[in-house]
Amino acid sequence: MFRKLKKPLKPAALKMRRQEAQLAAVRPGPEILAEPLTSDLETNVRRFKELFGEASDLVTREFCLGTRQEIRVVLIFIDGLVDKGAVSEAVLKPFFFRSLGEDRSKILPGNAFELIRNYLVTSADIKEADRVGKVLDMVLVGHLALFVEGASKALLVDAKGWKDRGVEEPEAEAFVRGSREGFTETLRTNTALVRRRIKTPRLQSKSYSIGRFTKTDVCVMYIEGLANPATVEEVGRRIQSIDTDGILESGYIEDFIRDNYRTPFVLLDRTERPDKVAGALLEGRVAILVDSTPFALIVPVVFSEFLQSPEDYYEGPGFIRLLRWAAFLLTLSLPSLYVALTTFHQEMIPPSLALSMAAGREGVPFPAVVEAFMMEAAFDFLREAGIRMPRPIGQAVGVVGAIVLGQAAVAAGIVSPFMVIVVAFTAIASFLIPNYSASIAVRVLRYPMLFLAGAFGLVGVFWGFMILLLHLASLRSFGVPYLYPLAPAVPGEWRDVFVRTPWWTFQRRPRLFRAPDYERQASGQRPEPPPVRPRRESGRAGGGG
Repeated sequence: MFRKLKKPLKPAALKMRRQEAQLAAVRPGPEILAEPLTSDLETNVRRFKELFGEASDLVTREFCLGTRQEIRVVLIFIDGLVDKGAVSEAVLKPFFFRSLGEDRSKILPGNAFELIRNYLVTSADIKEADRVGKVLDMVLVGHLALFVEGASKALLVDAKGWKDRGVEEPEAEAFVRGSREGFTETLRTNTALVRRRIKTPRLQSKSYSIGRFTKTDVCVMYIEGLANPATVEEVGRRIQSIDTDGILESGYIEDFIRDNYRTPFVLLDRTERPDKVAGALLEGRVAILVDSTPFALIVPVVFSEFLQSPEDYYEGPGFIRLLRWAAFLLTLSLPSLYVALTTFHQEMIPPSLALSMAAGREGVPFPAVVEAFMMEAAFDFLREAGIRMPRPIGQAVGVVGAIVLGQAAVAAGIVSPFMVIVVAFTAIASFLIPNYSASIAVRVLRYPMLFLAGAFGLVGVFWGFMILLLHLASLRSFGVPYLYPLAPAVPGEWRDVFVRTPWWTFQRRPRLFRAPDYERQASGQRPEPPPVRPRRESGRAGGGG
């Protein structure tokens, strides 16, 4: 019996294996990160230099302590991640200019670490670490590491000092009334903006580090006693299960933790407004803040919230939401209704209007459905071009391009004037949807609705709406039905769906969020005018002569 010979590897496979072997020989393995620090200063410093390789921004500073300068200390940090002024004030100046009095003569290898921690370093945030991986993680997020000869642990001093953007007005969410503060790319600034609005120790925050290379800080915020513990636990479980190379924006987190990715609708709300996050936390929801991005995530979320704006709660009770619901329906169905009526159901159009539409379509070589597809695609092109271009140019391109393109298309006989009016009105109606992600979903769904209308008429439009409703009813956001409180129907909570009733009517939090503390405010706060007192008749006593 002959032994089966192994096939020789191809040159490409051999080259790949050779590169992997070289990389494994150079790159330190995870076992090095789990190793403890030693009391040998040179060994600890050499390990960190090997971990960073030829990194030019790794700074090491060595100096000596003691009456005879016999105790060596090495300072390690990443240039650009720390504030060099803070390094000088908190570490270097105390080491060289501050006197320890009698303790200076008592500096020995055995007590040098304790004396440095207790007497020399003046920073408010000081930590200790005895593992290579822990020290490495802290250095990479803006801490400086102090290695003392004879100590088997390192002193970590918080000296973050990278350049960040200040608190500015949010640009993605336009509003008239409300706070002008928006989230920034710094996580601690964002958490402080939330705590500034919710001043209670029950506001909890859990931190996670996600990403093998980026080690991005992710903070989960909720109010203890208001948020459902099962929801908080599920959010933490999904975030901890993420195993990827890096997280650069909250959209990465969203894709990993959303319930269903086979839908154009977003199942997590995104915002860069701290007041919106605070309002969601007070309802018993959970907020997810990610370092290096100004957009926070809110879970769970329902469909009706995408037609709401935070300023709805700052203005008086109104019916502006009814306009948004009408705009949503028009954006989704107006082009398809026009195609269905002009193609299959001309008898439903008034005679005078039908004659005008027929005169406008005279000479147009394409059917109505092709016209609609062409114009919708052209307007979407212009909208995306206006967003991606610089702001002054983008606005001019969006407005002038739409006018010129529509006029030129009508003059050339490619489309009818009525189609231009329908598409323009649809685009205007889409701008009434305050949530940009929801408007994108509606824009995507217009195309299958147009196809159904061009193929089956009003029956196809009806089928499209039925399929859409069934799909929405099947969606969940962390266990909460997406159409709540419409399906399942909870009429008692419709006061915040189609209209916003006065604040004194919101006595309880949304029932399906299962907040342990169900009561939002005291009852009986409806303002009543003071009672009208009867006027007293004034007259003079006695009679006239």
